[in-house]
Amino acid sequence: MTLDVLPPPGEFRTTEEIRDARFAEELAARRRRLLLWSAPLMLIAFLAALKLLSAVALNMAGSSAYEHANHNTAAERFEALEVFNVVEPWKAHFNQGTAIYASGQFFQATQQLEVALDLVPRSPQGEPPGKDECDVRTNYSLALEGLGDESRAAGDPAMAADYYQQAQTMLANCGESGGNGGEEAQEAEERQQESQEQAEQEQQQQEQEQQGEDGGEGESEEPTDGESSGESESPTDGESSGDGGESESPSDDSSGGESESPTESLDPQQEELQSRNEEAQQSADAEEQASGGGNGSGQNW
Repeated sequence: MTLDVLPPPGEFRTTEEIRDARFAEELAARRRRLLLWSAPLMLIAFLAALKLLSAVALNMAGSSAYEHANHNTAAERFEALEVFNVVEPWKAHFNQGTAIYASGQFFQATQQLEVALDLVPRSPQGEPPGKDECDVRTNYSLALEGLGDESRAAGDPAMAADYYQQAQTMLANCGESGGNGGEEAQEAEERQQESQEQAEQEQQQQEQEQQGEDGGEGESEEPTDGESSGESESPTDGESSGDGGESESPSDDSSGGESESPTESLDPQQEELQSRNEEAQQSADAEEQASGGGNGSGQNW
């Protein structure tokens, strides 16, 4: 054994110590590899936790704004939940639609609640809707009811009745006794049914008033037609009575050579014009006789 292979002074290790050192190095390398492999998973878990915490914070902020009647602010904060709430995405649209409904924008509320209704968990076919679905349906129904109220205020009861019918259909089995919608859904369904009946009565009354106006216009036109027909027929009757009491007498008179008499009787102005022409003719004949024409019996002036 040479001096090169001997351990330095003070660093002599036994076989067990060398084995333990090698095992420690292998264990440290394994830990480093596990840490590198688990880094993406840890990052995903961190982001998920951050999203959940952000969703809780935004939900609390939106709820606080909603309770203080700051509905537009609440809607904006609930809108941010669409990105952060990945566990129950329907809640973001439900909360946003509810806040918009509370602000009085019923049509915009139906758009968000429509998305929430598509995303909310559904009960198996043949079973009544669950509580979450009934909550969405109830608020959706209230938004449709608001549209019906606006239509009635605008004087369109037909459109209002249609919205009330849609609102009742939206409640489905939630508003019935024992449904998962609770008392609020049941009261909404009863109120919407009553509003629909009132809107239908208003529609019938409006149609009757419109028919009455149309009938009044028709009656006002009939006297006009009667008067015009009376005015147009009275001269004809007068002419026929003057010519013999028959309506066809002008045609018979025209065949007898007296074609001008009906025209003269029809137009007083033509009668006056005819009399003036006769006077002018008589005056011309008198002048001609005075000048020596005719039978010579005229006088010179």
